Order: sequence, then structure tokens, then C-alpha cells
Amino acid sequence: MSSRKGTRKGKGKKGKVVDKWKAKEWYEVFMPKYLGEKSLGETPTDDTAKLYGRVIEMAKTGISNDLFYDLNLKLRFKITKVEGNNCRTEFIGHEVAKEQIRSQIRRNRSKVETIQNVTTKDRAKLRVYTIVITPIRCTTSTKKVMRKDIMKHIENRAREQNFTDFVKIMVDGTLANEVREIARKIYPIIYADIRKSKVLSFPETQTTSAAS
Repeated sequence: MSSRKGTRKGKGKKGKVVDKWKAKEWYEVFMPKYLGEKSLGETPTDDTAKLYGRVIEMAKTGISNDLFYDLNLKLRFKITKVEGNNCRTEFIGHEVAKEQIRSQIRRNRSKVETIQNVTTKDRAKLRVYTIVITPIRCTTSTKKVMRKDIMKHIENRAREQNFTDFVKIMVDGTLANEVREIARKIYPIIYADIRKSKVLSFPETQTTSAAS
């Protein structure tokens, strides 16, 4: 049985039942070109103006064959352009599933986190969150050194790359691997990742704005 419900015109009067879904059209949503332009599925609307700014969240397993790294990764996109029945998007952030991180946290382990705003070569601004977990407790001074080195590396990587290239290395696991190697040189670790990102503003050449 369909879960779609119609609405009745006129209050307290018998009238024709209007099925709102029949007035809607379906539009296919695509990832940005720099991430492969794969389909994110379809979304309905009765007015194309309502599509602009709509946020689509997708587990990367649904759009990639790289299941090992992508199993717990969710990507977020905002619709910025409508072309016929196709919607174009921009990447606005990602997040590793909270369950994945909680599963790594145990008694007598240390959690080292960083949060920083970075600027890319083409002046896009992003907020990047990292997490490192050690198998045994580490000292405050060790955490301080680890945070400093990780933040410096991410800042430099952002500064030397354009927005699209920086997004790619966050999404494909490259930046997470680099953070892992930096942390290992300082202290033994069991887990490290770029746990979350958020686009604060797009490159100066773009006219779209970041999500609030």
C-alpha cells in the first residue's frame, strides 16, 4: 500500500482529493565533477527553486567501490545548479560515523583531537577535525606535540592545494594516512582519521556559498 497521502481542498467541504506527489517531478542528483560526477540518486520537487540549497547526505559506500576506507564515511553535498532534470552539487563536508570512533575508545587509551580552520591555495576555507587514539595513555606533553605537528601538516597541505584537490585527499583517505604517519612518529597509535570536515566558504572564483 502506498504511503503517499493526498490532501483535500476546502475546509469542511467535500472536494477533490489532491495527490501532492503527482505534482512533483523527480530530479537526478550528481556529485561534483572533481569527485567523479556519480549519481547520488533522485529527489522530488514541485518547484525547481526549492531544489537549490537542498543537502544530500550519502555514505561513500553507495558511490564508490573502495569499501575498506569508505564503510563508515558519510559525504554531504548541496545542490547549487539545476540543468533540465539533473542537479549539480558542491561538496560541503564529511563525517566518519560516530559508532566507528566510539568502538575504538577504551579505558586506559588516550584520545588526541584537533579542530582547525584552514585556507586552500584558491582561498576556500574549511574546518577540519582529526582524531588519534593511542593503545595506552600518553602524557599531556605528548598530546601537545602530536596536535601541533598534525595541525601544521594539515595547514600546509591546504595552503599548497586548490579546494578540489584538498577535498579529494580528505575523501580518499590520503590525508588520514598522512596524519597516521605523523602520529606514529611521536607515539604508538591504534587509530587516526580526519573524522569530520565542513566547508566554510568556497574558492573566490565560485559564487556559491557554504552551508550554515
